[in-house]
This record gives sequence, C-alpha cells and structure tokens, in this order.
Amino acid sequence: MIQKVLIGIILGTLIGLFTTSFFLPKGTPIIEIFWTKITATSIITGLLCGIYAHLSKSKLQIFLVSILIGMAVFFLKYLITGHNFDPLTMGAFTGALLGGIMAVIKKINTSLKIMRRLKRHRESGFNKYGY
Repeated sequence: MIQKVLIGIILGTLIGLFTTSFFLPKGTPIIEIFWTKITATSIITGLLCGIYAHLSKSKLQIFLVSILIGMAVFFLKYLITGHNFDPLTMGAFTGALLGGIMAVIKKINTSLKIMRRLKRHRESGFNKYGY
C-alpha cells in the first residue's frame, strides 16, 4: 500500500507542477510553483487515488473513481479557498491522469505476476505432459 501511495504522491506532485506552470509567468522559481494551491491539491488527489488503487481490484474502476476523486478534491479546494480555475475540469484532468497511470501500473504488475507464476510452473515440469 505504501508503494502505491508514494507513487500517487509523486505523480500528483509532477502533475500539479505541470498544471501550475501554465498559469504562472515564465521564470518563476520551481519552489514557488511547488507551493501553490493547484500543486497541493494535486498531491492530495494523488494520495487518495493511491489509496483507492490499492483497495480496488478493477482497472476501469480505478480510472473512473480517480476522476471522481479529482473532481471532489478540486471542488472542495474551490469551496475552501475560492480559487476558481474551473475546479471540476482541472480535477477531472488530474484524476484521469492519475487514474490512468495507476491502472497501467496495476495491469503491468498483474501481467508480471502471471508470467512469473507461469515460468515457475514450466520450470517445475508442469508443461511436460508425460515425458
């Protein structure tokens, strides 16, 4: 679980920095971009999406619920701070990116686990039908 949460936080940070860079002028220091409301909200969204990715079994469900998590977190940020940069669209964008990446990671891990198990069975003679 900790691995998926850390991946969510790191991805949330990167997506937040990327999104914030569109709204700030050129030459803004990276530390100033890091301490913005959009980046902080993306980090929180990444944390929640990482937790949900650990709990869910379905890749499609991870993707769709991550979009909803992003929209809810960004709309909550709008209600608390009044920071109106179209929170639902920005939350859906952030959630879709996080959910897509989390679903791909889950698919890769599942495929690797199946391939390792198949390799172990083949090495132990599972595939030698009577020789």
